[in-house]
Amino acid sequence: IVEDDPSNMLVAQKLLQVAGVKPDHIYGAAGDPLPLLQGELQGRVDLILLDLHLPGKDGYTILQEIRTDPLLADVIVVALTANVMLPNVNHAQEAGFDGFISKPIDGRRFADWIRRLLVGEAVWIIEH
Repeated sequence: IVEDDPSNMLVAQKLLQVAGVKPDHIYGAAGDPLPLLQGELQGRVDLILLDLHLPGKDGYTILQEIRTDPLLADVIVVALTANVMLPNVNHAQEAGFDGFISKPIDGRRFADWIRRLLVGEAVWIIEH
């Protein structure tokens, strides 16, 4: 989970646990998540939930860095954002995200979305 808001991070963590997925690491507001992904977690990452609006690097920049790293390029990356305006959704799709989940996250359906993503299905959830 790459998220700078502690409340959103906690919600995503709890929902992943309910879905039967235990996140190895959770990235908060400080620093850059790439060294962790390229180092300690290298080869062990199945899915990244990536907030689009982060301090410092935004989610689009981080996605491009992930996609250009040969060891991370095939990892499933899902955009998380409260900005569900059509241009933002289109930008996420054009940038190469594998999915899009709007915030606040619908906890009743989240586990199903994660299961679908982990088997390679694209999940684009735009709700208000």
